[in-house]
Amino acid sequence: MANPFIALSNKISCALDNKRDLKICGEKLGVFVPSPFDKEVGATGCQSAPYKGLDVVLQDLRLSSDDSFIDIGCGKGRVLAYLVGKGVPCKLTGIEINPEVASVADRWTKRYRNIEIVEGDAFGLDYNDYTVLFMYRPMESDVFKGFVNLLEMTLTHPVKFYYYADGQSGYYLNERPGWDLIRREELHSARGLYIHKVPQRFSVWQYTP
Repeated sequence: MANPFIALSNKISCALDNKRDLKICGEKLGVFVPSPFDKEVGATGCQSAPYKGLDVVLQDLRLSSDDSFIDIGCGKGRVLAYLVGKGVPCKLTGIEINPEVASVADRWTKRYRNIEIVEGDAFGLDYNDYTVLFMYRPMESDVFKGFVNLLEMTLTHPVKFYYYADGQSGYYLNERPGWDLIRREELHSARGLYIHKVPQRFSVWQYTP
């Protein structure tokens, strides 16, 4: 049976997220959208990360104008909204395979000169253009493994990698050559509010080719 306190707390958290969306983006980004590419390429649906969760996951993130950040499977762009709201000085990119949600991200980000939205398959980019990579579980485990293999074959410089909701596939990075775990934690509540209905794990890595 669901805990009514957790359900109410989560509802309040979502309402606060909506308010912050409206301030930064001019529209709400929180409604879940299933992916039409789930069976074809193993893409997961569009689920926006909670702002208070990002406060925890990205607490050690420091971006300079020389950095370049990409959200892989950015959905409607909640992570980019979080960063632009923080006033980060570097280029921010989101790639999203689902044109329905990519169009939402593209629409609201036009007001910010340092954000670019790419509609397409994450396997088609050159990640040497970025110093920081982020994922909020945009792909199923087998696809994630293939993506990690792609990074290992193509990256020529170190990157920092944030993987939010890594519970199903984050283990794949354990003890892999070049991957150094910075921290791994479980996240259920933040600042007195339950932000997830069930706990979500995240990990932060440094990859050096």
